[in-house]
Amino acid sequence: MKMVFTSEDTVYLHHLKNILQAKEIDCVIKNDRLGSLAGEIPMGVCWPELWVVNAMHEAWAKELIAESKKQSDEEHNWVCEDCGEEHSSRFTDCWNCQSVKAF
Repeated sequence: MKMVFTSEDTVYLHHLKNILQAKEIDCVIKNDRLGSLAGEIPMGVCWPELWVVNAMHEAWAKELIAESKKQSDEEHNWVCEDCGEEHSSRFTDCWNCQSVKAF
């Protein structure tokens, strides 16, 4: 087994897991319940991790993850129509003026 990605965002890790499984890459998420230890141990150690079962799939999995991240970073950022603040696609409300994203 090889770790291919770690993040504090468990939902995002499950999204990446779905992408890998769609390509028939067996993978598991570890440490997804260690958040309660934050403060007792370093934050980075508490973050959930995405692991591929077959180490031979490590490079392919990392490539798929990089492609997914690049697409989400480039294509889905949005700008608030009320104040002009730029946001990631993960947000539906403007953090600056609390306006709801126009769909």
